[in-house]
Amino acid sequence: MGWLEELRNRIEITRRKVYLDNAGAGPLTKDAAEAVNNFLNLWQEEGEPWELALDHIVEAKRVFAQLISASSWRNIAAVPSATYGLNALLSAMEFKPGSNVVISPLNFPTGVFSFHALKSRGLIREVRIAKSVNGYVPLEDYERLIDDNTAVVFVDYVSWITGYKERIREISEIAHARGAVFISDAFHAVGVLPIDVARDGVDALITGSYKWLLGPHGAGFVYVNDELLSRLKPSFSGWMGIDDNQVSRRLRNEKLFKRPIDINTYIPARDAARLEWGTWPIIAFEGTLASMKLLLKYEVPHRFEEHTNKLIGRLANSLGDLGLKVTTPLGSHSSILTFEYSNPYDLAEFLSRNNIVVSPRPGTIRISPHGYNTTDEIDKFIEVLKTYIKSRA
Repeated sequence: MGWLEELRNRIEITRRKVYLDNAGAGPLTKDAAEAVNNFLNLWQEEGEPWELALDHIVEAKRVFAQLISASSWRNIAAVPSATYGLNALLSAMEFKPGSNVVISPLNFPTGVFSFHALKSRGLIREVRIAKSVNGYVPLEDYERLIDDNTAVVFVDYVSWITGYKERIREISEIAHARGAVFISDAFHAVGVLPIDVARDGVDALITGSYKWLLGPHGAGFVYVNDELLSRLKPSFSGWMGIDDNQVSRRLRNEKLFKRPIDINTYIPARDAARLEWGTWPIIAFEGTLASMKLLLKYEVPHRFEEHTNKLIGRLANSLGDLGLKVTTPLGSHSSILTFEYSNPYDLAEFLSRNNIVVSPRPGTIRISPHGYNTTDEIDKFIEVLKTYIKSRA
């Protein structure tokens, strides 16, 4: 049995459906479900396995660090969601008066709203949203918008709208040349694309668990490099964000509650845990850790990028043969492909009745295969699409 068959055996939905909506939410793996059930059974039978949970939080950080080629797990914060992680990070940053922020219009909206909120409080002066052309933002537009007053440049690794794979390294170089911090949302990249945060010049990266990482909702990660981490001054904190937190006591082999927690002083954690305000959703991290370990077992993401590129190429050629306009910038794409369609919801419902799952969007259909998908599944999608088009002719 080859690696693809082995992997598909760990993803139950592949037995019943052609699932091509990983950019919406990836299917839950057997590994994730088993890990969650085992933890819950242990909790039910023996009481809360708190020390095991602490160990697994650290392990999840270590595994995630591998996925993004970070040098240390201590640069990783474990958080309940990408939005939570971004807002924890922004609340710990200091902004000079008159600062602006530059954002891609192809970003997922959550981060855009965070910066608008900062502006509404007067913490930054301006939110500059670049303009896209044919599904991407030219580098020249970033060069035009980023200046000496730019505090942050915030660009997703991959656009959820078009599947465009941003030129992260070049954009970060432009940002750093003007003294700006470069932050990226990698929700549509981690788990399916190779990422090297140091190579790409990323100061901070956020992501969640339930798309390409194939985990449950409720877990996320924040990577912060050493230089930015040293400058973070949290506006908020909690018992996990302090230097003498539960994980640090556990790592010292100290009895967790032998000493009182000192409430007379505030010393933030020396690592990225300073962004972890409260108790984690440990059940979500149990499942996410299991799925991340499964992905690493199959040499994700390097093998997956080559595999999914073939799937996207096959899709693009077939859609072109049908006269459908692909709106993803081919040649700079990830594992997301979009094409124009006048009634996307009707098409998506037809496909669903034929056990094919895609995502309708305004005027487009979004298809997002993962490393477990096959060429046979792509061919089935095309055949059913042909049937639909013929029935509407």
